[in-house]
Amino acid sequence: MRSVGLIVGIVVLASLARAQAPIVNAGGVVNNGSYSSQGVAPGSIVAIFGTNLASKLAINDTIPISTTLDTVSSITFNGVTAGLYFVGPTQIDAQLPFESLPANATSATVNIVVTTNTGSSAAQTVNVVPALPGIFTVSQNGLGQAIATDSFDNAIVAPAGSIAGLTTHPFSLASVSAGHAVVIWCTGLGAVNPPIADGANSYNADGSLTIRNTVLTPTVTIGGVAAQVVGSVLSPQYVSEYQIGVVPGPTTPTGSAVPVVITMNGVTTSSQVTIAVAP
Repeated sequence: MRSVGLIVGIVVLASLARAQAPIVNAGGVVNNGSYSSQGVAPGSIVAIFGTNLASKLAINDTIPISTTLDTVSSITFNGVTAGLYFVGPTQIDAQLPFESLPANATSATVNIVVTTNTGSSAAQTVNVVPALPGIFTVSQNGLGQAIATDSFDNAIVAPAGSIAGLTTHPFSLASVSAGHAVVIWCTGLGAVNPPIADGANSYNADGSLTIRNTVLTPTVTIGGVAAQVVGSVLSPQYVSEYQIGVVPGPTTPTGSAVPVVITMNGVTTSSQVTIAVAP
């Protein structure tokens, strides 16, 4: 009886170990800004959904960003290790390596594997495309008020007082004559020139800054009116965050929730992402 009990115990422990291995959901890798399931772009921040992905919530605080965090020992896309921003039991935010799209390829299907101290997940496939823009939003779900700022004072261009603890005001069309522009914060804009190492930001070891423009050029409309794109760059201080600078056209409609839409590589962001515009 004792040997039978021992065998049963071993079987139970083995089953528990298997149950604790990480699982990546089918279709569970999406753009971290838009949460679009259309694909993800090299160099972008992606959200990975599943179960048993980490033992607890943990946030990376280093640059270059680390490839290990909490119980996560690695995340690979076709064998290339990704940097980690945040891990939790059901979600991981990571940088999709720039090398995940083969040279000269317009798209590719790659495998993602999450490895923790309890084992490795079964591979899931991810569709990688050159660019798939996603605008960051205050709600962190790809909808509503955009993380977009006035180029002069860095205030979020939202209704005044609408976001607790942050300076907000509508973007004034009259301020364009004084050189103001709207800066849209996003991810998924793809390759940059000059290239950058995975996990790094654009500051160099000596403290100097390298401006890195996106290889592909976006178009932007605000309230359905074309805006002039004055810059599309990798954000200097952050990893995998991009900035698109635009000057709204003079006929741009005003209001507290005016749609801002980015089109890039044939992909258009949701018209439910908005900014506040004043005369």
